[in-house]
Amino acid sequence: MKKAFVFLMLMVVLALALTGCGPKAVTLDVELKDFAFTPDTFEVPAGATVTLNMTNAGTVTHEYVIMVLGKDATPPFSDDDEPNIFWEHELDMGGSETITFTAPTEPGEYHIVCGIPAHIEQGMVATLTVK
Repeated sequence: MKKAFVFLMLMVVLALALTGCGPKAVTLDVELKDFAFTPDTFEVPAGATVTLNMTNAGTVTHEYVIMVLGKDATPPFSDDDEPNIFWEHELDMGGSETITFTAPTEPGEYHIVCGIPAHIEQGMVATLTVK
């Protein structure tokens, strides 16, 4: 009886440990407006499945562009910045959309910018911290 109890407890501990090893998922909400991201800081686990609920409350189209770790967009945003993009999505004014992507696997601080001309210069930047 004692062996069966110990075995059962071991199985419960193992099951709980394996549950923690599974894929992580997070949901982020962001409002894009003229000319800011709200909030302007985000945190996700490395490699997590990210569901991004985006709302464009601005009067123009905006983009949510995550740059490669250690890279930043050079104002004005141009085709030269394209190789340094990790992930991006564009949203028309007044639009709302839910998008899913996989977070970077390398921990660090990633720059987020709006790639629409002149939006970086007006301060439309944010930070994604990957842990």
